[in-house]
Amino acid sequence: MHATSDCSVTAVTVAKAAPFSAEHLYSWIIEKQAGLTDQQHFQRVLLAFSGGLDSTALLLAARQVQEQLSIPMLAVHVNHGIQAEAGHWAEHCRDVCQQLDMPFKLLQAEVNNEHRKGLEARAREARYTALTSIASSGDLLLTGQHADDQSETLLLHLLRGSGVEGLAAIHPLRTWNKGWLGRPLLGIRREQLVEYVSAQGHRWSEDPSNQDLSLRRNFLRHKVFPLVTEVWPQAVTSLNQSAEHCKDALENLAELAQIDIQRLQVSALDRQLHRLLLTPLLQLPVRRQRLILRSWIRQQGRQTPGVHKLNSFLQQLATAANDAQCELCWQGYRMASHSQYLYLNAENPSHHPDIETMEWLQKSDWHGRLSVEKAAEFNFDNYSISSRKGGESINLATRLGTHTLKKLFQESGIPPWLRGSIPLLHQGKKLVAVGDLWLDENFQQQLKQSGSTLTWEPTNNQWVALRNAILKLSEPIQEALK
Repeated sequence: MHATSDCSVTAVTVAKAAPFSAEHLYSWIIEKQAGLTDQQHFQRVLLAFSGGLDSTALLLAARQVQEQLSIPMLAVHVNHGIQAEAGHWAEHCRDVCQQLDMPFKLLQAEVNNEHRKGLEARAREARYTALTSIASSGDLLLTGQHADDQSETLLLHLLRGSGVEGLAAIHPLRTWNKGWLGRPLLGIRREQLVEYVSAQGHRWSEDPSNQDLSLRRNFLRHKVFPLVTEVWPQAVTSLNQSAEHCKDALENLAELAQIDIQRLQVSALDRQLHRLLLTPLLQLPVRRQRLILRSWIRQQGRQTPGVHKLNSFLQQLATAANDAQCELCWQGYRMASHSQYLYLNAENPSHHPDIETMEWLQKSDWHGRLSVEKAAEFNFDNYSISSRKGGESINLATRLGTHTLKKLFQESGIPPWLRGSIPLLHQGKKLVAVGDLWLDENFQQQLKQSGSTLTWEPTNNQWVALRNAILKLSEPIQEALK
């Protein structure tokens, strides 16, 4: 006897969503404004207006609530020039804004011909670059992604094997430039926007590339989703709920990572140098290490490295000798270990080209400024500046004997990539000053007799923090020598 299988497909009736109205946009902006700090306010609303359905609905709603919000608004159309109809779309957008008495700006964007990215991704980058060029502090940029876009994005990310961050899909509000990027239509279905715009008596432009099935999003939209919603009519709503759950999980994980980051940065200097204690980091499970590093990198406004690169780097750190330096390079960034720390903004040493000897005047610029204050009585003859070549030593005023520069750097915890950018001051062939951190005994006496003070003002923020910390530690010794 064969068991029966209850796998029949049953149609499900889904209640029709309430019509979209401008009140939805008004409530969304008021709610998001209330969630900001007391010092933060939306100073202006930028409306990304492509002329398509979603951005047209957004524009119409914004115009209806503009007086209620009392926030200046500007509609912005970015012309990529990719499609033959691009010029007509721009004129259409201008005409609509004139009819609505909405301020309008047309921007031209140049799409990078970088082949490793698809045309859609390159056009998006060009669009945001153009919008950034006119953005001001406190701007709220609104774009028209809706609930159907959100469900497509979630499914695309799921098929790519994304983690929680990718499955959170499109965020309703995030920081952007010096303001925010908002998507107030994420809870609205496309069909609701069609009804709203049609009821307003407006038309919209259709991008023919939206029918190109070679684009994966279009394939999902036109081939996959019709089949899915035939059996699961509530699929878009359910997928949006899943994205919301992932967003909550992502925020919880971010809070956990922040607790760990604070535990791994025990001093203000650690935060200034963007470094974490390495040993306690490596004592955590690898999945926790990945979470910490991804969150830490995102806090600096940077793209995170791929999972394979990050896993390989963590494996290097776990197996490296105590004095070994491991590094991870991606998209122009560099993370490196040194001594007991992991540094995020580790510069490439090749960025500090060696300089041959240059004459030292009262003020000499090289990775900052090395100068003498109250220099009227100081004789600058026979002084020169050079970069580090290796093997240098100096006879310190504060410590007996000759000390190698390498040893001083090691004792002070200065990572190797910074050592080539500190100016070395020579009198003839003798090293007399390393920035203003370490001075030769006789040279310090010359400064004292002339009533002068040597000061180094580095341009590198890491050097600024290290210099201040080293000088603060040496203050008691300097006072004793006066």
